[in-house]
This record gives sequence, C-alpha cells and structure tokens, in this order.
Amino acid sequence: MKKFAMLMAVVMVAVFSASVMVAADVPAKVTVKDVQKTKPAVTFDHKAHADKIGKCAECHHKDAAGKEQKCFNCHKAEKKGDAVSLKDAMHTKCKDCHSKDATKKAPTKCDGCHKK
Repeated sequence: MKKFAMLMAVVMVAVFSASVMVAADVPAKVTVKDVQKTKPAVTFDHKAHADKIGKCAECHHKDAAGKEQKCFNCHKAEKKGDAVSLKDAMHTKCKDCHSKDATKKAPTKCDGCHKK
C-alpha cells in the first residue's frame, strides 16, 4: 500500500510540474493583427483566457499540447482548404464563448474587442 501511495504522489508531482511548465510559456497578452482591414487589431489577455478555459485545445484545436501555434499559421485571410478564414474562426469561436459568459463581462459587440 505504501508503494502505491508513493507512486501516486510521484505521478501527481509529475502532472502538476508539467502543467506548470506549459502554463509558464503562455504569453500574457496576444494581439491579433494579421487580417484587420477596417477595424483595429484585437489585443486580449491570453493568460486570463487560458486560466479560465483551462484547455489550450479549446482554441488551439489542431495543435499538440505544448506545441500550440498562432491562429494565423492555419487560419489565413481567406478560407484555405478545410480551414476557415481567421476572421470567421475568431468571430465564431470568440463570440460564441463570450455570449455564453454568465457574468456578461465578455464583449460581444465589435468595439468590445476592436478597441480604438
């Protein structure tokens, strides 16, 4: 029984340490400026979003854990193959999630994210 408890403790430390190392690499702020034509770029608190959502794969849906890349690496200005355009991806993913925010603090209108 002691061996099992020790093994579980080691596993828990390893899991916690791995999540801390991944979380340490999360950028604090992110600016999405790759395709804006008429609206200002969107800057958001990436760390706060990562902490609240808890799963990087929720947004970085095609990337392996720890190898997340910028959205624009897959989502270009125009739809390409199976990947929707960056604008459509952001508007769908972000606005859908924001509209489900029970606190009603997440912006859902253009100027809430595209600040002048």
